[in-house]
Amino acid sequence: MVDLNYDNFGIIRKITKEEANMPKNWLSFINSEKNLNYMEKFGVIAILKALQAYGGPTKAALVKEKASEYPFFTDQDREKKSSNGQSQLEFRLQWAMSNLKKAGLLHSPQWGVWALTQMGEDVNTNNFDVWDDVYSISTPIWQKNRLNNQKKKDEILEYSNINVASLDADIIEETDDSELWRDQLLQRLTEMNPYKFEELIVNLMRKIGIKMDTTSKSGDSGIDGIGYLRTPELMTYKIVLQTKRFTKGAVTGPDISNFAGTINGHNADRGIFVTTSTYTNDAISRSRQGANLITLVDGDELVDLLFEHRMGISEKAVVVINEKMFPKD
Repeated sequence: MVDLNYDNFGIIRKITKEEANMPKNWLSFINSEKNLNYMEKFGVIAILKALQAYGGPTKAALVKEKASEYPFFTDQDREKKSSNGQSQLEFRLQWAMSNLKKAGLLHSPQWGVWALTQMGEDVNTNNFDVWDDVYSISTPIWQKNRLNNQKKKDEILEYSNINVASLDADIIEETDDSELWRDQLLQRLTEMNPYKFEELIVNLMRKIGIKMDTTSKSGDSGIDGIGYLRTPELMTYKIVLQTKRFTKGAVTGPDISNFAGTINGHNADRGIFVTTSTYTNDAISRSRQGANLITLVDGDELVDLLFEHRMGISEKAVVVINEKMFPKD
């Protein structure tokens, strides 16, 4: 549970219907006493403080890592996982970043990188209210986007014979966000055909610079790829790859130990383990033992790598208007 003793930011403040023009379920979440709600609101403060500490554009993963270290959050908050193995705190921090962006305090100079706007740099967290300064601005934008998306769906249905059940697969909601797309992509990865997923990761390894081939589907001891990496120093390493398309749970220590044995069996120098999930602390510890070190790639880093090498991902420019700067009254 977050430490509410740090609440100087209106975290537990209740918002009335008159203050907020939003769907009933949204208002219910804003006013809920659930830890997820508090985590996101404290996340707003933590993200601001993290970016202030870095002093310039910073990769999203580093921002969230720094934000999670602030004492608003307990060790239990940091360790809590959802059913798909994703960190609940990390997920709430992503939403916090998205709301900060819509409030005009953050911007993304490039995908996967965040920076404070001038308004964000001018923020004094000692005199800050998460509703007045963030959610009262971001919520109407979310609501407007939701209505626009619904209107777009209605128009397509009116003038076409598209099946309603398949419409969401063809119309991707435009969240104009530089982080929420990550969850959509990770979900797609967990739903992939397992053999196609293996091929995707092997092709990613090739783009990174490892000359890798897929292995046969039988008798490969769980190995999905074998390749060779030549360094600028003219050193060549034999690499073996294993992938796990997990939808629930994290990769465990025994999983890594089994893979380490397979590395030795193939006379390889290094191993790379890729999952759509996360790793237990025991798994991380075992990956660093022995002569043949294992590189662990979790779902979050996998998304980063796919974006970096533009595999199935493209980006577009989006303009966001901060309505607070242009008051009607």
